[in-house]
Amino acid sequence: MEFHFRIYLKSKHPALIVGETETEYLFRKVTSSERDGRHLNDKIEPNPDKTRNTPMYIARRIRRDKKKYFSTSKLPWKL
Repeated sequence: MEFHFRIYLKSKHPALIVGETETEYLFRKVTSSERDGRHLNDKIEPNPDKTRNTPMYIARRIRRDKKKYFSTSKLPWKL
């Protein structure tokens, strides 16, 4: 499976999809913060979202949630 971005509807923020099962996506949340609580996030350069000047960070922890909580279309961003 190819990594891609989708909107996570619960938070209305993008998420990096890193895997999937029949009913769930495995994802890492996207943020503009260097830290997620006490954990450091990974900085993505160059920023895939060309409309923003702030840097993009992706949380290291992999989360999972049902596919119905994600947008049906992929975002046009590339890593």
